[in-house]
Amino acid sequence: MAAVSWLKGYVLYAVVFLVALLMLINMLLIYRNNQVITFNKQQQEEAERIKVNASEVIRALHLLDMAVRSYAIVEKASFLDARDTAIADMNNAFNGLEKALAAQHYNLNELYVLKDSVHKYVDVTGVMMKYLQRGQLNKFSELLNIDPGFPVWKQCKAFNDRIDGFEDNISRQAQGRYERALKNIYLLQLLLFLFTVPLLAYTAYQANRSIMVAEQLRKSEMTRATMLLEQNALLERTVHQRTVEILTQNEEISAQNEEIVSHNEQLQLQQQEIERQRNVLAEQHNKVQLANRTIEEKNELIQRHNRELVLEVTRQTQDLKQANLELIEHNSRLEQFAFIISHNLRAPMARLVGLSEVLNFAKDDQEVAEVVKLMVRSTYDLDQVIKDLTVILGVQKMNTQILADVNLRVLFEKVMQSLEEEIKQTHATVTTDFSLAQTVHSLPPYLESIFYNLLSNAIKYRDPKRAPVIDVRSREDDDYVVIAVRDNGLGIDLGKYQDKLFNLYKRFHHHVEGKGMGLYLVKTQVAAVSGKIEVESVVGEGTTFRVFLRRDHPSKNTTW
Repeated sequence: MAAVSWLKGYVLYAVVFLVALLMLINMLLIYRNNQVITFNKQQQEEAERIKVNASEVIRALHLLDMAVRSYAIVEKASFLDARDTAIADMNNAFNGLEKALAAQHYNLNELYVLKDSVHKYVDVTGVMMKYLQRGQLNKFSELLNIDPGFPVWKQCKAFNDRIDGFEDNISRQAQGRYERALKNIYLLQLLLFLFTVPLLAYTAYQANRSIMVAEQLRKSEMTRATMLLEQNALLERTVHQRTVEILTQNEEISAQNEEIVSHNEQLQLQQQEIERQRNVLAEQHNKVQLANRTIEEKNELIQRHNRELVLEVTRQTQDLKQANLELIEHNSRLEQFAFIISHNLRAPMARLVGLSEVLNFAKDDQEVAEVVKLMVRSTYDLDQVIKDLTVILGVQKMNTQILADVNLRVLFEKVMQSLEEEIKQTHATVTTDFSLAQTVHSLPPYLESIFYNLLSNAIKYRDPKRAPVIDVRSREDDDYVVIAVRDNGLGIDLGKYQDKLFNLYKRFHHHVEGKGMGLYLVKTQVAAVSGKIEVESVVGEGTTFRVFLRRDHPSKNTTW
């Protein structure tokens, strides 16, 4: 029996140790999978950089050719600088490609061949520039008619296509490893759940059996105590009856005195034996009570450990689910952002390449001027896209700033001062009510940008038939401070644009100038401070935006 109890005790300790070991293995595998995800993400980013560098060679080649031809038309020293810039960009692109492709174990012979061809063409353009500087136009025309740059461009284009295919394959492999890592995390959590639940059930079963055994022991002890009391009472009655009989016999038969004395001694011995047995039973009873208390303490300890284990498993499961959801949402936003920026960068670049080709066939100065004007406009569009990218990246970096207690009324008055001219010109009426929630713990620059974009949009997309009426108010809702901005403007058809409302460069009223960045910035900044945003709108009646911001934050440290 003692061996069985000892074995059961060690089984319970083994269960607890096994569960703890599984939790440790789970944390190690999660850490390893996160490393795999980070590594494959870096590989995808490196692939995109290599593709950009490969395209940079073609762009620099176009710039070199354009500089030579432009110098032939208009002999300005600035075109010589443009040629030097193109050569420097080309060398930088080749250096970047050589290092990156070597790290990916790509065959560099093709890169070296292309690099030699490009350098030879650079030397040819140097000769052409010297002919122009010396006034030897006939020799320059001979080289120009041969068009030595076209084979080099074709070679660069073929190399760029192969690099795109190679890097796309690397990106696909990285994406596959990334998806497998996520799948492994899910399978690991499922395995841990399937293994932990039976162990917990087995532990509960053993604890219940221990409780039942203790109850049976308690009942057995009560039965034995009752029997002992009954035996003691019976013995006492017997002794009393015998004593009376002996006294009666002493009075009647004095001759039997010695026998009676002997019998009394035997009775005394029996009494001593009974007393000794009673003491033994009392000692056993004390030992049983001590064992019961020990069992109850162990049961209580096991139950407490079980509750702590269940809470820890639940908490870590919730944390992992939340981290997975945030990672999926972040990757989705990153893919959308990369696609949009790539699309908007390629459009002006394609126009510049096309215009540079058209410039080669310009017949007079007027056509050249028109083409140059269009090229300048495309360059301005490219600059605007890069500025937008800088603004968005700035928003991504600002979420490391210090949180502060922000006075909503003071901050909104500051935004109204910056839009004072627009409010006067449109005769807008702006009402505010921050009495129900006056402060919120958050990032002041983010809140100022959110106020600015929502108020600016309410003025910009007003109904031309009536003056703008804008109402801004705040309130508390559980753990959130809700800021509502309502207007009587044109409204948005949510049935058509609900899923695209907060996308980058999305506009829904094209008669008003804008870039489609305001709501994207608002959504990004609200998400950065762990908030959320809702919208209600009726076409022709107006729109209401509700921004939910967390009321408090554990990193409180200053007041704004």
